[in-house]
Amino acid sequence: MHLFLPKLLNKLQMAIIGEIRKHYWLLVAIIGVALLLFVLSDFQRKSKKQTNTIGTIAGEKIAITEFNKRFDENTEMQKANTGKGNLTSEENYQVRQQTWQQMVNEIVMNKQYDLLGVSVSVEELDDLIRGKNPHQYIVQSFTDPKTGQFDQKAVNNFLQNLDNPEMVKPEMKQRYLMMEKAIKNDRQSTKYTSLITKGFYVPTAFAKRNYTESNTMAQVRITGIRYQTVSDSAVKVTDADYEKYYNEYKYKFKQDKPARDIEYVLFEPKMSADDMTQLKSNVDKAYNEFVTATDVAGFVNSTSDNRYDSSWRKRGTFAPNIDTLLFTAPVGQVLQPMEDNGMFRIFKIVDRQSKPDSLRASHILISYAGTPIQTATRTREAADKLSDSILQVVQKNPVAFEGIAGTISDDETAKTKLGDLGWFADGTMVPEFNEAVVNGNIGDIKKVESQFGYHIIKVVGKKDLSTKIKVASIDFTMEPGAKTIEAIYNEASTFASTNNTLDKFEKAAKSKGMRNADKLSESDNTIPGLKAAREVVRWSFNKDTEKGTVSNVFDIEGTYVVVALKTKIEKGFVPLEALKDPIKPLVIREKKAEYLISKVKGKDMNALAQEFPGTKIDTVDVSFASANIPNYGHEAKLTGNIFSAKKGVIAGPVQGEQGVYVFILDQLKEAPATTDFTNQKMQMSMYFQNRAGMLSNILQEKADIKDNRLTFY
Repeated sequence: MHLFLPKLLNKLQMAIIGEIRKHYWLLVAIIGVALLLFVLSDFQRKSKKQTNTIGTIAGEKIAITEFNKRFDENTEMQKANTGKGNLTSEENYQVRQQTWQQMVNEIVMNKQYDLLGVSVSVEELDDLIRGKNPHQYIVQSFTDPKTGQFDQKAVNNFLQNLDNPEMVKPEMKQRYLMMEKAIKNDRQSTKYTSLITKGFYVPTAFAKRNYTESNTMAQVRITGIRYQTVSDSAVKVTDADYEKYYNEYKYKFKQDKPARDIEYVLFEPKMSADDMTQLKSNVDKAYNEFVTATDVAGFVNSTSDNRYDSSWRKRGTFAPNIDTLLFTAPVGQVLQPMEDNGMFRIFKIVDRQSKPDSLRASHILISYAGTPIQTATRTREAADKLSDSILQVVQKNPVAFEGIAGTISDDETAKTKLGDLGWFADGTMVPEFNEAVVNGNIGDIKKVESQFGYHIIKVVGKKDLSTKIKVASIDFTMEPGAKTIEAIYNEASTFASTNNTLDKFEKAAKSKGMRNADKLSESDNTIPGLKAAREVVRWSFNKDTEKGTVSNVFDIEGTYVVVALKTKIEKGFVPLEALKDPIKPLVIREKKAEYLISKVKGKDMNALAQEFPGTKIDTVDVSFASANIPNYGHEAKLTGNIFSAKKGVIAGPVQGEQGVYVFILDQLKEAPATTDFTNQKMQMSMYFQNRAGMLSNILQEKADIKDNRLTFY
């Protein structure tokens, strides 16, 4: 049997090879088709792949890598300016938007600068930084926050060490270079705006016309029948009326950018009764363990939602009811759990002391490389030895303290005051420094180390003693549990799958508190009720999202959202279908105007005043320049009719914004004769100069900008 099997397999293999040889060309064809399909599918995949270009501005392509580099720089700048370690998602989005606008403005304006030869020389830029009148950015960056004085020497010292990484950290250098670029851009912008505004000239003929239009007054008698006198039910609006209004005012409905109207439902997880029961059980367990815990800080850090805070607190720090309990309880007592600002909290009084609110000290700072003191280059060991030597000197001879602080200290601000820091509130200094002053006696000189280096501290004064406590707190955030969150998600998911058409969605969403967000733009990040709804916006503008589509469930910072795309409005003229609701009041107003005009024709003003309750005849003065009709507001069409009317002849009816008008021009008061049009020229020049600030926006509108940001974020 074993000998027979190999022979049989060999015969089968030979038979198969023979069949393959007979159908060789068929096999080649099959393999060829398979390769062709693979190549086509790969090509299709690549064609759908995201472009690496985030946009094109005035013909210049912006690579996503270039954009991200600028975004990272701006993010670090924002963190430094706000003192934050991290930015929120909303803040990050704002920085991205600002980065894009910054790049658009730079590219568009640089083309104008190059075209007109607007530049900033090296000497001019240097004068803006080191000169007698430095740019405001330099003044802000090198002003002592304590004295409020600008320090020119600090500028020169910083620039001299700009390329020394031991003296100026790379991130500080990068911040400065960005500021230098901003100074140059600001000066170029100022020059450009000045070039445009100074080139404006107001001819005397223009000024004279402006004077005449502003000072010629028409005295008229007017009867205005307001549209409110006709009820909406008195007029019938048809589709033809909508089309007529739309065609007549179509120029008003041009959309520069695409927009979307969405409807959505929020599913917000909230604590259930079971969640509250479980939370209270956890709180009770923690309370019982906290009473006997010996390592207070360790127990808090392993149990609480917030870490242990060892700072001293004075009265008024906590909510009034909690404050009273904490300051009357004995040291070591654990208070019963209580609700506070969305949390269950368990407090333990760790310590109570009478401590000063205000402290005064002097210090000598000996810093080293790696601390926030940019100019420090010595090693930590060298700083330690130097500070020990200084400590020995000043402890033996306290009078020498001020002289050393004014010459050796690395705290440039305190150095100018011979080390004196003045009075400061308890808790405002770094913890090591603060505790050394609090625990020391007046006149004590001691050494401590902080993040800034080694401090030789002289305790100068303490005042305003008050009772302060050190409190340990175990905090439990009141939030829904995993099962509750899962149940809400399942509810949202079922809602989305069951109501997967716009009609079904709208009917079902009414009982769920459906919300609307109209005229969303591609750049929006928020919608009512949600601060970070960028993914909803991106879904709405996705080319594959058709009108009437209902989304899957979005998870927006713990809130579940189901969205329906109600309307898609593309760039260009907005279709009438999308405008029917917004223009309905205007179409009704048109029908009321037709109705009133038919009633007004052929009747004198007295008859109209009697026929329409609340209508009267007003005698008013009207200026052509303002187009303001007393008691009625801005009525440009009526004003134009008044100044083209014949004196003493009843005119109208005129369809206006607020009503239908009939009037009689009684007198045209010509503008007083003058040859001095200085004021008019000045006013017109100022108006133009103010409008010149919009040049950048106008140039951006004219530039060919292709925005692909939606693809990336």
